[in-house]
Amino acid sequence: MSATLSAATIRGSEVELNWRDGAPGLKLPLLWLRDNCQCDESRHPQTRQRLVDTFRIPADITASSIALEQDGRVLRLEWDGSGHVSRFDADFLSELRADPDVLPHSFTTWDRDSIAQAAPQVPYSAFLQDEATLKEFLEQVARHGFSFVEGVPATPAATQAIARRIAYIRETIFGGYWGFTANMEHKDTAYTSMAIGPHTDGTYSFDAPGYQMFHCLAAECSGGENVLIDGFRIAELMRREHPADYRTLTEVLIPGQYLDDSRGIHLMARRPLFRLNDLGRLVQVSYNNYDRAPFALPEAQQAAFYRALGRFDAYCNDTTLQLRRRLLPGSVLLFDNWRVLHARDAYVGYRHLAGAYLNKEDVESRLRFLRVAAGEPV
Repeated sequence: MSATLSAATIRGSEVELNWRDGAPGLKLPLLWLRDNCQCDESRHPQTRQRLVDTFRIPADITASSIALEQDGRVLRLEWDGSGHVSRFDADFLSELRADPDVLPHSFTTWDRDSIAQAAPQVPYSAFLQDEATLKEFLEQVARHGFSFVEGVPATPAATQAIARRIAYIRETIFGGYWGFTANMEHKDTAYTSMAIGPHTDGTYSFDAPGYQMFHCLAAECSGGENVLIDGFRIAELMRREHPADYRTLTEVLIPGQYLDDSRGIHLMARRPLFRLNDLGRLVQVSYNNYDRAPFALPEAQQAAFYRALGRFDAYCNDTTLQLRRRLLPGSVLLFDNWRVLHARDAYVGYRHLAGAYLNKEDVESRLRFLRVAAGEPV
């Protein structure tokens, strides 16, 4: 349903907007409204980039008239002096009530019992051919942090087709599309048959991969069960039950690093385990004890950090919070690497896993356009 305005009033240097849905009003400066005029003189009609010179707009700009058009679906302003007219769709203005840095979605945190019986999934053929199924899949990933595509041919071509159906594949030190066995091709525990504890990837990257995809091409082995843990669920538990430890993990910047002397690689980045946005909302869980670089804190803070980190790790290894499933040929898993931690049991035999990384903004871009095509708000 389209947003509609019930009233628009100039109050000093601002415009006060009220909505028919009863939501809280919105106040916007007149300067902001002129700067964000949506007409073709102010925004390029194809690129939608700003053409108006922001810094030539008078700081004390005023409007000679204000009105609602099309039964509240459009706000009209005529500016003093220039006579320029700006029109704003109510839908555009309504979107300003949400956090502009985040793709709006309702997410549901989960534990073992709440997710195991109904793990989100879609069929391969429909995923490739049907936009509605692709949207359903990405909505599942947004809501739960992961989803499976089932019935996938166990080939590298099928792996890449799934990734490219969503967005382009991200290049990293491991390449773009990658396949690995226990061959130590890279200096990483993933390239062994050892158990790998709960972690997120790319703690050594300034912009850690937003999404990770796994596709099992062969599993002639015993063991090797995969594990998923909802990091946002752990954050909820810690914030409620251990607030001091939660706060510590939002404040301490933990360095991650990746070293490969043979290739001349030494990556390093630093961020808190629980990264919050400027509204205090959790936006990223970042944890890899294997890749944590040595760093020292003041004595009291060091003790608090180790206590909080130990608490987080204990939650990660609580089996009631773990979805355990052995990936077999035919299943592709996509998960949010900023939310879901993954792990793997040790195995004996031959196992071939393929996959790729996708950027956060590219996946969200795909979902935005699918929502628009479906007539839904973004």
